[in-house]
Amino acid sequence: MEGVASGDVAPRSSRALVGGVAAAVASVHLLKGLVRVPAEPGAGLAVVVACLLLVAVQLRHVEPGLRRAVPAAPPVAWTLTELAVGWLAVVPLGVSIGLLCLPAASLLLERRRTPLFLLGGAAALTEAARSGSARAVVDLMLILVIGAAMLYAVTTLALLATRVHAARLTLAASAVTAERLRIAAGLQAGLAEGLREVRGLALRKDPAVLDALIATARRTLAATRATAAELRSLSLAPEAASARALLASAGIAADLRIGHSEPLGPAGTVLATVLREAVTAVVRVGDARRCEIVTGERAGRVVLRVVSDGVPTAALGAEVLDGLADRVRSVGGSLTAGLEPDGRFAVEAEVAATPAPAALADPPELRTVLGLYVLVLGTFCVKAVLFVPVPLLGLGVPCLLLLCGLQVRFATRDAARPARLLLLGSAALAFLPLPWFGRNWIGAVGILAGALLFALPPRAGLALAVAAAVAGGLITGGLIPGGTVGGGAAGGGGAVPGLFAAVDVLISCVVVHGVLRLVRLVRQLQRAGAGLARAAVVTERLRAARDLHDLLGHGLTAILLKAELARRLSASDADRSRAELRDIVRLAERGESELRTVVDAAPRLSFAAELASAAAVLEAAAITVELDDGPVPEAAGAVLSVVLREAVTNLLRHSSARHTRIATSLDGDSVRLEVENDGVPDGVSAPGSGIGGLTVRLAAIGGTLSAGPDDGWYVLRAEVPRD
Repeated sequence: MEGVASGDVAPRSSRALVGGVAAAVASVHLLKGLVRVPAEPGAGLAVVVACLLLVAVQLRHVEPGLRRAVPAAPPVAWTLTELAVGWLAVVPLGVSIGLLCLPAASLLLERRRTPLFLLGGAAALTEAARSGSARAVVDLMLILVIGAAMLYAVTTLALLATRVHAARLTLAASAVTAERLRIAAGLQAGLAEGLREVRGLALRKDPAVLDALIATARRTLAATRATAAELRSLSLAPEAASARALLASAGIAADLRIGHSEPLGPAGTVLATVLREAVTAVVRVGDARRCEIVTGERAGRVVLRVVSDGVPTAALGAEVLDGLADRVRSVGGSLTAGLEPDGRFAVEAEVAATPAPAALADPPELRTVLGLYVLVLGTFCVKAVLFVPVPLLGLGVPCLLLLCGLQVRFATRDAARPARLLLLGSAALAFLPLPWFGRNWIGAVGILAGALLFALPPRAGLALAVAAAVAGGLITGGLIPGGTVGGGAAGGGGAVPGLFAAVDVLISCVVVHGVLRLVRLVRQLQRAGAGLARAAVVTERLRAARDLHDLLGHGLTAILLKAELARRLSASDADRSRAELRDIVRLAERGESELRTVVDAAPRLSFAAELASAAAVLEAAAITVELDDGPVPEAAGAVLSVVLREAVTNLLRHSSARHTRIATSLDGDSVRLEVENDGVPDGVSAPGSGIGGLTVRLAAIGGTLSAGPDDGWYVLRAEVPRD
């Protein structure tokens, strides 16, 4: 039952529980009908058919297929059918009025109060005419009430589980929409204003404003990077992807094991910095061949470990991470670095985890059902007290209240594994008084069996529940020495009353288990839906951060380059300087447009336009560009446009290249993009978050990305599916 969030498992599980409870309620009557078949074949078979028909009709409340099978039948027709079948079984065939709990449950679900009261009155009069005993009338009416209430409860819970399960995607979509609007508001208030100011200054075509334009562009670019970093702070995924790419480029095998829950909150930014610096140290220093990156949670804290087998790295000790420990301590965390017992070098950071989300409030329907369950337990108490001998009432009533109190705890506290002592206490309360407290005390054994089936692992719970039913039947039937139940079982001691007592235990077991399991299922579905919404928000923030970096970072870098070029040319070549300002206007307008696309789910870019823009920016930076542009399908081009932007941005920021080659080609079902430059920096620098984000993005569509030195050049190679 743990996998409640996948497919149609939850609705099918809840419908199966309703069917099981309905079948359990009808089973004792069906069994009695089968017992009648040898002596009264017609009457016995009629009872069996009536029981099966009532169970089938009851399932219409949770099985859409049954309602579609007779599309023209109005709800009242179904109700009349149930009432007719129930009364035909009770009056002419002599079945117990307890069978009427099935149509009574339907009346409750359909809120038909007047027919429900009429049914109850008619049932009481019928039993009074049959038995002439007020105690028997009260006893059977309580059976009717308990059965109808439990069927109503499990059906309501099943419908609620189906509704919560169906609403989880809507909840996630609503959370994403709200987050997208929040992000859009922040971007419009900050970055959009900077781009408008850049465009306005460039439109003046006055060299005197170039200093102000450059300052504004730098400020806006810094704000873009800061905003992207803040949006990424909820997750370690981008930095983990960057670390894997960096290790792979250095020929180091990466073992990445993620064991923490997201979102991380502020801890994400700190841990991302630790991960970046630790992995960079592994690559730059030493001869490591393998590196482990492990995250987990421990005592309310998130733990990050980076362990490598490069012995020279260990010689650096904690000096490699100077300043980083202070940053970790500033957020209440700790950082250690040193040799492990096996000789490997480990860096471990620990910060406080994001507080767990507040417990979700139970839906109104669930609170109603829990209240109804408490009422049913109270009704059981009254029913049991009817047959407790008067001298034992002083002991029987406290035992009942304690047993029912334990059941309320199981239901309301959602305990998956209650303390074993509580179950042992329930067992003592159910079995020890059984030989003396009257025939209705067998219901306590049924309640215990239901709790066992719910609280224990499936096999152990089922075995113990069956054992409890068998033991209860043996004690009730007097088949265990000294086990004659006070007040008598139906017809006194013997095998047949013992069998029916065991069936009663199993019925109560199924009903109690159905209610408790459905309560737990609804709560699991609520938590799963909330978790899905949180995950969707994290994904949306990562997407926005990635698009901010990929779309705006390149454009603002290009604006800075062109503004600085225009300033240098303003004295010697005024026409060229004004041409650069016109390009800045165009880039700023495109930036404003792209800023709006950040709040869209899937910005679509033209690869041809992106390639032309990249070539123009590189040439403005005095870099010779060689293009080898093969055909690129539109779908692949939208993704490769973003990769090209990141490659050009990194080239301008991190290299001293004088020559660049950009090539695209088709290779079977894949499209390949290669961006090479001759400006390989000294040493190996860690890929930025952009490379990590692109690695994640390409992996999601079945693509690959690699970046690193190759024969004196730095090569970024991306490959994506053709369609």
